[in-house]
Amino acid sequence: MKSGLTIRVDNLRDVLDALKQLGNKDVLVGIPSDRAERQDGMEINNAELGYLHSFGGTIRIPEHMTTVYRQISDDGSFKRNGQFVQKAKSNFATSHKVAAYSVQLPPRPFLHMGMAQSRDEVAELMKQAAVAALSGNADQAEVMLNRAGVVASQAAKQVITAGDQLTPLSERTLESRRSRGRNGTKPLYDTGQLLRSITYVVRSKNA
Repeated sequence: MKSGLTIRVDNLRDVLDALKQLGNKDVLVGIPSDRAERQDGMEINNAELGYLHSFGGTIRIPEHMTTVYRQISDDGSFKRNGQFVQKAKSNFATSHKVAAYSVQLPPRPFLHMGMAQSRDEVAELMKQAAVAALSGNADQAEVMLNRAGVVASQAAKQVITAGDQLTPLSERTLESRRSRGRNGTKPLYDTGQLLRSITYVVRSKNA
């Protein structure tokens, strides 16, 4: 005769361990040190540049040489009225010294915007991480934390790729881009280095 008593495996230890692990983890979204280095000779790295763009500030461009590219016809005249083009499309290049100058950057808080726009989805994923931890499933909790990081970092990138929420570029910046054969007008998106540097990490708080 059945007693009606159901015996379940006691997973209290697994639950406590999973909760401890979850409570000791942070999901950080931004530009980590291993992605901060730039390849264009700027005096500041991607992390510093991201901070300046987020809060606004002054950036100093040191004196440097630049190469501009154009197209010439067989008779030696410039095509397209001498308009600058990308290197791959050119057949004529000249190098010029550019004097040092400073640029005032208005706030373009792409990370803050991305976090705000992904808040509900991230909150749901964090909730699922907590549920997994309460079930004693630390591995599943870690998966949810990583998904939250992906969603938040992708949202920050989307702010840049869309460009329509950010303060427009100044004419001087646009002229500088055109001098390098770049015709894009989206703020924060020129070479793509800053965009590619945005990611997330899940790490222990005592790391």
